Amino acid sequence: MSTANTVGNGEKKLRRIAFCTIVLAVFHLSAETFYTVRYGQTALGYLPDIVAAGLLLVGSVAALRNWEARGVLCGAWGFTCCLHYRAWAWRVEASLSETIDPVDHFLVTALGTTLIISIGFFIAMLRLCFPKKKTTGRG
Repeated sequence: MSTANTVGNGEKKLRRIAFCTIVLAVFHLSAETFYTVRYGQTALGYLPDIVAAGLLLVGSVAALRNWEARGVLCGAWGFTCCLHYRAWAWRVEASLSETIDPVDHFLVTALGTTLIISIGFFIAMLRLCFPKKKTTGRG
């Protein structure tokens, strides 16, 4: 398989990931905004979600415009993955100590799902960012 063909396939994957990311970022921001308005989350808790959605959107647009900017989207997914892990983990800890309310109990499952999604996208982006091995042509 030639390098040009590999990059072409990578660009197709990147485009699909970027478009999916835009949809997921808009959903993430909408869900967090709803949660903030409905349950009174503070600006301190809302800010990392705004940053994550912003990074995902900027990374997606940058990656769609230029293959070389794929690292920006990878970093955005890395940040989002960490955010999802931490949000999920503290609710699991609260659940184990039985200091969790019913809304947060539901969020353990919802955030577990978002964590799995963000891990998957982060791994996919890492794979696109690692350089491919080049053959030297020596026999």
